[in-house]
Formats: sequence, structure tokens, C-alpha cells
Amino acid sequence: MKKQIVSFVTAGIFILFLQSFMPEASKENGFPDEISTILKTSCYDCHSTGSKSSDALKKVDFLVWDEYQVTKKISLLGDISKVLEDEKMPPKKYLEHNPDSQLSEEQIKLLSDWTKEESEKLMNGN
Repeated sequence: MKKQIVSFVTAGIFILFLQSFMPEASKENGFPDEISTILKTSCYDCHSTGSKSSDALKKVDFLVWDEYQVTKKISLLGDISKVLEDEKMPPKKYLEHNPDSQLSEEQIKLLSDWTKEESEKLMNGN
């Protein structure tokens, strides 16, 4: 009985030790909370696994963002910034049926600033 308790306690300490080396998962798919909220509201319908829009998924799937290589992320961040600047996303046709997905000027600025900051971090290895 004592051996089982000692083994159990040792296993628990070992698990806690391993967890201390793991980064905290405070961000969903690597996105800050406010960015994640915007993406869910205005982008996930087309750009997430399970979407019916295969063309949109070929561009980016936000649910697998963490699986992309750094160079792919940097490229996508540039693309996201460009479509925001050109007001191409969300598409007007989509917004006709989903007006709640319209991005506000504040959201566009927040996303745009984030794409630039995130791209710089990735280029600097952070």
C-alpha cells in the first residue's frame, strides 16, 4: 500500500515538473483574446475547418494556425493586412446575409496592427 502511495505521489510530482516546462495556453490558437473574438465573429464561417468554402480554406484555416510554419504565418499575416486595407474581407456578398460579421473601423485597426506586430515577432524569432 505504501509503495502505491509513494508511486502515486512521485507520478504527480513528475507531471507537475513536466508542466512547468510547457508554455501556458492562454491564447486560443496563438491569438490574443480580442483577435480571436474578431476572427470567430467575422472570419471562421469561411476560414475554419468544416467550412463549406473550400477556396477560403485553401487560403487560411484559423483553427490550424498553430500548425503552419513560421514563413507561412508571415505570408498569411501580410495577406490579411492587405485584404483589410482593401476592404475585401469579409466579402460584401457574405455580409449581405451576415451583417453582424461586418468589421468596425476599430476592429480593422486592431486586426491590422496585430498582423504587423505578429509578423515582426515571427521574423525576429519571438
